[in-house]
Amino acid sequence: TIEYTITIPSKNFEESYSSVLKDHTKDLDMKGFRKGQVPEDIIKTNMGDTIKYETFEKLAPLYVNTTLMKEKVNPIVPPAYKEIPQIEAGKDIVFTVIVTVMPEFKLGNLKKIKVEKKEIKVDDKEVDSSIEELKKTQKTGEMNINDTWAKEVAKNIGLEKINSLEDLKKLIKDSLKGQKEHLALHEYQDKILEEAVKISKIQIPDVAVKYEASERENTFIYEMKQRGVDIKDFLKTQNITIEKMREMWEKDAKEALEADTLLNIYAKEKSVSISEDELNKKIEEIKKGQGDARNDIYSNPQWREYVKNVETKTKAFNMLME
Repeated sequence: TIEYTITIPSKNFEESYSSVLKDHTKDLDMKGFRKGQVPEDIIKTNMGDTIKYETFEKLAPLYVNTTLMKEKVNPIVPPAYKEIPQIEAGKDIVFTVIVTVMPEFKLGNLKKIKVEKKEIKVDDKEVDSSIEELKKTQKTGEMNINDTWAKEVAKNIGLEKINSLEDLKKLIKDSLKGQKEHLALHEYQDKILEEAVKISKIQIPDVAVKYEASERENTFIYEMKQRGVDIKDFLKTQNITIEKMREMWEKDAKEALEADTLLNIYAKEKSVSISEDELNKKIEEIKKGQGDARNDIYSNPQWREYVKNVETKTKAFNMLME
């Protein structure tokens, strides 16, 4: 962690304080006065300290962000205030923030990674099982599993060029193999990342893992509320406890942070970069997929930088897999 002592000049604070005070004046409804007509002196007497700290909470993040940009520091969790500062009229506000940053890591010897690819096979039992499932779920005039039945099933589910039971079996076998290959590829890639993380001795600070896990929980709670789903009922129907989900969120957060950190290091040490042409091409692809999205976001420097970072890590990932 790093500590930064930051100063808000008294003049700047007073200007912001006056602005916050006016906002309260407009909205305050106090007995004996019309709404929005309460004198500022009375508001100061009754709510002075509250407004001071509200002003600080509004102003301080701007000074913190400016300091972090100037120092070129990327915190891995939101900065924490070391203490609540003293706020006195006519005096600068001095406060300290504690910033947690990612430790420095270096790539290990990635040539040591040894991960074998799975040999993918689909046996006749798996195909027969799929055929039996189709027999249960598809209504056909033909009761027996034969060429006629296969053509009826194919028509039901919109398959073309199925003229026999053998054709259907071959299609099922190819489909099952494709699914297994897809899963096997992801397993293979996950194992490579896992080995690379171990070899590079990447250890994510616990505070970062817990913060990311809490963000996942917050997203889950928000989505349940948006869908009007009671969380207790959801957990009951899924036969899972909130404690178990928290374990899963923490595991997922840890693995995601490890992979992200590894790819950032890989991109830096291997000089992986995205050219302006590559970036513009990617943005054009995003535009096509977004339809009527606001166009002003595509020229936003922060958004373009975000897309560039994502594409850089994607390129680093592909290079690592090679």
